[in-house]
Amino acid sequence: MKEKGFTLIELLAVIVILAIIALIAVPIIIDIIEDSKKEALKRSAENYLKAVELSIAKENLTKEFNPDVCTISGGVTKCDGKELNVTVDGELPDSGTITLSNGTIEKTSSTKLKYKSGTMEYKEGKLVLKVPKELIAEGTIISETTSGIAVNVDNKLVYYVPNGSTEATVYGYKGNINYADIMSLTMATLQTSGDIEIASKVKINDVVYDVTKIADQAFSTMGGNNSITNVIIPDSIISIGGSAFGGCTNLSSIEIPEGVTSIGDSAFSGCTNLNNIIIPSSVTSIGGSAFNGTPWREFKLNNGLLIVNNILLDAMSATGDVEIPEGVKIIGAYAFTTMPGITGSGNHNITSITIPSSVTILPHEVFWDCANLSNITIKNGVKSIGGLAFSGTSISSIEIPESVTNIDSSAFVGCYLTEININKPAGSIEGASWGAYNHSLEPVPVNWLG
Repeated sequence: MKEKGFTLIELLAVIVILAIIALIAVPIIIDIIEDSKKEALKRSAENYLKAVELSIAKENLTKEFNPDVCTISGGVTKCDGKELNVTVDGELPDSGTITLSNGTIEKTSSTKLKYKSGTMEYKEGKLVLKVPKELIAEGTIISETTSGIAVNVDNKLVYYVPNGSTEATVYGYKGNINYADIMSLTMATLQTSGDIEIASKVKINDVVYDVTKIADQAFSTMGGNNSITNVIIPDSIISIGGSAFGGCTNLSSIEIPEGVTSIGDSAFSGCTNLNNIIIPSSVTSIGGSAFNGTPWREFKLNNGLLIVNNILLDAMSATGDVEIPEGVKIIGAYAFTTMPGITGSGNHNITSITIPSSVTILPHEVFWDCANLSNITIKNGVKSIGGLAFSGTSISSIEIPESVTNIDSSAFVGCYLTEININKPAGSIEGASWGAYNHSLEPVPVNWLG
């Protein structure tokens, strides 16, 4: 018997049915694959966090080690500046922040692990994957001059692009004024309020610009701003300007993303309810008084010292004999004085200080007006001493290690010195034709001991 084949209509019907099945099945299969990837990433994150806790516990067996925060950068995990050896099966996070309490990881939103596919963070005590969405802002042009162009977005944010630049700076909305004129911005009243999300890109005249900077005084006005409650900063930002959030008294928490390298002077000063700040290891420069007046500063002080990312930011609460921990690389310009150059602005409660070998530069006016500071020990490692570094102190003698190669001509002006001992051959210090003068501007003997 001759078999009968499919007719054309039957073949078409089969194809249609298969297409319908594919339309139904393929998304389901894709969802299953995506769910599997999410579960695998979640297991990797859980294993990683357990390994961090275990590493901390091992460190604690030999000496007290109880970090409050661990940071991940470039796959390297550091807790209170100490690198941990964390190895786990699965994918390691590229960056992130972990908060701890008594060696146990806190299951809150402040613990975040960033992977290529998104960020793992806690929500109601459980790890969930948060996939970032790129936010591109568009608005109305409110200022266009030979200096640059500014657009207003929803009367909340203004993005300004200088002429010839490919990058934008964000400001709080201060009305339809010339955003190229910093004086008009300083005097204008901030109108931004509520929850703020800064875009990673802004589109102006069909051209898309990366948003890389938060401007000086962007969300601050004279007297501060109590209307902003929350700010989301995108990964595109690399710098936060001076006084950017100064006086934002209703701001309670802020996360600075990986990629930010600098935070300006007084950036968060006067934020009286700011209890939680997440600072990534990418930040290598922090200005003076950046966190003054915040509860976070008071919580982070250790023996009167505020140290972030190996930067000594604030020592105004320190008293007596102060030993800066080994590992600190930078002493901030405002660490020991609130206003260099002004009498009465230094820390009058410290009597001696030890500089570790990890510090290479003593900045200009670093110990300005520390009136009761009578003894300074500088370990071998410091290379440069800035101008007026010891002005207004009570030191009578000082020993300079052989590592020093440059001393500013005014480094010892305004001291009560009677002698300077330098562990180098005569004439081996670079710099201006420097000398040393005591408080009465009389020359001080210099003993070359090399």
